[in-house]
Amino acid sequence: MKYLNKSQIILLLITIGYVVLTILTANNCYIGDNIQQISKEAHWFYQTNFTSLLMPAQDSGSQIVATGYHPPLMGFMTAILWKVFGYQLWVSHVFALIWALILIFNVWKLINLFIPEKFAVWAFVIVLLEPTVLTQFSIASPDFILFTAFIVSLRAVFEKKSWLLVVGLFFLCGINMRGIFVGAILFISHCYFVYLQDKKLGIRSLLNIILPYLPILILLAVYFIYYFTQRGWFFTNTNGSDHYTMPAGVSRIIRHLAEFGLRTVENGRILIWLLGFYVTFKVLKSKSSLSIQTKTLLLFWALLTALYLLFVGITQMPFSARYFMPQYFLLTMLVMIGLTTIVEFKRNTLVFILILIFELTGNCWIYPEMIAKSWDCTMAHLPYYEVRKECFNYIDQQKLDYNEISAGFSLYGDRKFAELKNSGKAIDNEPNKKYFIYSNISNVEDSLVYALKNKTQWEPVKRFEKGVIFIQIYRNLSVKRIEP
Repeated sequence: MKYLNKSQIILLLITIGYVVLTILTANNCYIGDNIQQISKEAHWFYQTNFTSLLMPAQDSGSQIVATGYHPPLMGFMTAILWKVFGYQLWVSHVFALIWALILIFNVWKLINLFIPEKFAVWAFVIVLLEPTVLTQFSIASPDFILFTAFIVSLRAVFEKKSWLLVVGLFFLCGINMRGIFVGAILFISHCYFVYLQDKKLGIRSLLNIILPYLPILILLAVYFIYYFTQRGWFFTNTNGSDHYTMPAGVSRIIRHLAEFGLRTVENGRILIWLLGFYVTFKVLKSKSSLSIQTKTLLLFWALLTALYLLFVGITQMPFSARYFMPQYFLLTMLVMIGLTTIVEFKRNTLVFILILIFELTGNCWIYPEMIAKSWDCTMAHLPYYEVRKECFNYIDQQKLDYNEISAGFSLYGDRKFAELKNSGKAIDNEPNKKYFIYSNISNVEDSLVYALKNKTQWEPVKRFEKGVIFIQIYRNLSVKRIEP
């Protein structure tokens, strides 16, 4: 019997870790944007028996509405899984585990194309234990599938595997609009990679590059044309959201830029950025030449980063750390390539240990109450599910009227979309009811936080807390008690 080598042991331990995390989180409800992008959209296909590709419009008054600009693949797949395996929360988590196994295999393959063997294990562990990646897996997020498909597609480009690229692009571009942006920039980087190899980019080479992109391009064109003819432009009705409008003045752009900066370096990512500056300085100083593959990664990273910088100036879209998983992976790879093959830093093992420590402590980055946090990108959010359950158990035990309760993000809406049970127990999102459920998970507006702390307006009723997560029920003093 052959013994496992060091690399195989690490791969096995990481795999076991993801399996254990699946078991621990299998019955956790949907949280954040997953309520819309997975559950609500899956409910549409599940309830209609896949008779309609398009969900109701934003202004339809329906509990289930279309995002439109996100292709409906995630909801479609989830609904199929519910039909086959049952209408259960664990279905999404087991599905995410399948993608985790695909990710583990492809990350290992990709890293070994760039990083020397003795450092490849470090790079592998750093990528797979990054807080955002790990947390997105734990909540069975569509962005975890997007990230996996991105890794698969990138590996397919460098290994020149056209059919693998077709499959990777299908899931990359079919999950959401961010995946489409990544796919478009991958195409540009792919062309650059072939150009650097052949020193030219002829018609035949270009056609060979384009062919794997054609299937998803055709599918997306059919979907969006159909959507436009039935619903019109994406942002005609956005329920009052100003996310996709131009920023109101320079000060708003500056604040948006600060948010972009915070989301890119939070959760321990800052050390990779600092090392990136160090490697860049050393490369420029020594005038070292970069390999074709490294130049391709660098272009890919630069274009993705530039795209989001463009969004800073032309939208008011709130950023989440999960948006930057592909960029952060590319940056991590570039830093490690620089440290191990270009700069030849002598204490790489120590540096990699520090990176890993920074990442793991990144799960403990908790901001003051008035600073929004990407809770779905840190394992610190895990107590939320138990605290949420305690809160709703209290509401049911006290027989509070759901029609008199409002709440912040992740807590409002019909509970069935988050929990796959308790249908009809729906909570409003406007804080003008008799009760308001406030949690730091919700990232509510500062003005509401200040109002809730005003004891002449709101009376604390019950607080539930575990770890860094809390949920507080308040009673609105301006709403008169209705005595029995």
